[in-house]
Amino acid sequence: MLRSLIRLYLIVLIGGGLTIAFINISFSQLFHERVTQTERDTDRTYAFVLEDYLQRHVGPERAAALEELKKHGAQDFRLMTTDEVKPLIGERQWRELRDGKLVLNDDTTSYYLPLSDGTVVNSRRYEATTVEIQAFAYALVALATLLSVVVWVLYHWRELRKLEAAARAFGAGNLSTRAQLSKKSNIYDLSQQFNEMAQQIEASILHQREMMHGISHELKTPLARLEFGLALLQSPESPERQRERQMALRKDVRELDELVTELLTLSRLEQGDGHRLLMQVSVDELLDSVAASMSNDVADRSLTLSVSTAGMSAAGTGAAVTPAGRAPVSRMPIARTPTYHVCDPKLVARALLNLLRNSTRYARQAISLSATAGAAGALVLIVEDDGPGIPLAERNRIFEPFHRLDSSRDRHTGGFGLGLAIVRRVALVHGGDVRLEEAASGGARFVVTLPALPLPVPVKGSVPQDAAHHG
Repeated sequence: MLRSLIRLYLIVLIGGGLTIAFINISFSQLFHERVTQTERDTDRTYAFVLEDYLQRHVGPERAAALEELKKHGAQDFRLMTTDEVKPLIGERQWRELRDGKLVLNDDTTSYYLPLSDGTVVNSRRYEATTVEIQAFAYALVALATLLSVVVWVLYHWRELRKLEAAARAFGAGNLSTRAQLSKKSNIYDLSQQFNEMAQQIEASILHQREMMHGISHELKTPLARLEFGLALLQSPESPERQRERQMALRKDVRELDELVTELLTLSRLEQGDGHRLLMQVSVDELLDSVAASMSNDVADRSLTLSVSTAGMSAAGTGAAVTPAGRAPVSRMPIARTPTYHVCDPKLVARALLNLLRNSTRYARQAISLSATAGAAGALVLIVEDDGPGIPLAERNRIFEPFHRLDSSRDRHTGGFGLGLAIVRRVALVHGGDVRLEEAASGGARFVVTLPALPLPVPVKGSVPQDAAHHG
């Protein structure tokens, strides 16, 4: 803090010194006419007496008279002709000199007084100043500046020390530390920025801790089953039993592989929008591709999946994906212009697949996937089921990694608790959001909003990708 005070004081001193120097050098030229008029008014009597004295001494006596004047003053008088003076002064000053007026040179350090006989008296302007007094005056200015700076710094010193103490405590590991400053403080906005930063860092660290705890918990179960299964393989059993054991082990390995894949996907999404690949996508083709990928799962559970983009324009289309043995897929023969949206088709398809797989676990009969147009060109994707729904108290935490409900939606229904977390991150990297509502049937209704994004400039040599194949 002392170093900052010294630097501030030096800056003020240097600035003040440069200002004084500028005033002393430039003001005499900027205000030359006014200074000249002031000199004439101030020295009017002096000029009259000097001229009268020299007029009474003419010829050879005038030089002796000037020498006598020098003995009684500090000025260095000399006599000049008008022709000698003309090159030393400006045109305006020359005209005033011819009119019989006292004039000053450009830097106002000397004057020229015309006499009635055409002679000009030249002498330096004399200002009675004492070096000691002048130094004392500047010292007082420097002291007053120092006091002003100290008062200003002390006003902030205490608040800065509070902010410094909060930063030290936070750096020492106390993540709940916040800077408590008065709203009247000039660094209050800085303290608020520090508090916001500390809150985000604390939330990030806590999130990482929860992630590590969840990962450890999720890995323990399949690893324990693998270890137990390997031990059982060493025991003598029938070939059929051995094959069952091997199938169970392969299932556990696939489960581990799926968990690692989900974790890697979530990790990439949490790094921001650097992993997204934006392109213009046909909304109809994207939804049809996702629905086709879910057709087997829907059929296995005897469910009905309806797909609709009727909300994208005045003339919409609809399709239904039904399980085997029921009515085939039907489409409304209505011609319409395809609707496009700029997004990452792989990520959006992944989010929709996660929502649909989540719905197939809990839906009783029907699931719907629809797209509508939102405000300012946004794309709104809705996945709805007729299952038991999610309690209101759990809706804020349902998108957290590894979070599961204790009742109908738990580990026994499948999944790792990462699907909805991935959905949320997909929405965030697109600048949108996802929310959970209650469907009219009482089930879960997930609404994903993707705002309108500018189409990226294509890179030379890149190969365009078809959005319909990103399912």
